[in-house]
Amino acid sequence: MNRPFSLALLLVFGTNSYAQKAAEPTVPAAVKAAFAKQFPKAEQAKWEMEDGKDYEVGFKQAGTKWSAKYDASAKWLETEHEVAATALPAAVTKAIASSYGAYELKESEMVETPAGTGYEVELENGKETLEVMFSADGKVLKSKAEEEKKGEEEED
Repeated sequence: MNRPFSLALLLVFGTNSYAQKAAEPTVPAAVKAAFAKQFPKAEQAKWEMEDGKDYEVGFKQAGTKWSAKYDASAKWLETEHEVAATALPAAVTKAIASSYGAYELKESEMVETPAGTGYEVELENGKETLEVMFSADGKVLKSKAEEEKKGEEEED
């Protein structure tokens, strides 16, 4: 009799903890309203907390994946969406070729903030991956090496 009871408890608590992990955060109405006003044609919006304080929403618009970030007071902080390498400004393409010629361009995104527009690219050279943010005029705003995926080992 003890075994069925234990199994029932395990099922109840196991299901509860799974449901909690899948739940989206409670997003303030003002944040949702700001998003709806800025992106009225957005589809499939999924919210999550970013850095424990900001609200990030992933969505589709005109068949493209986007993300937007807002603070708790509904202030818009950032929007990102993928762009083709051919859509990068010529100055960014030139900067990549001159400073990162040994790297292959894997992904490129347009990043819009209240301060302006930038372009974030992922560059790869063998096992080394860089994430570089450029201004529209080709200046490097920030650069960081991406960490190797856990479980990957160096090959000789």
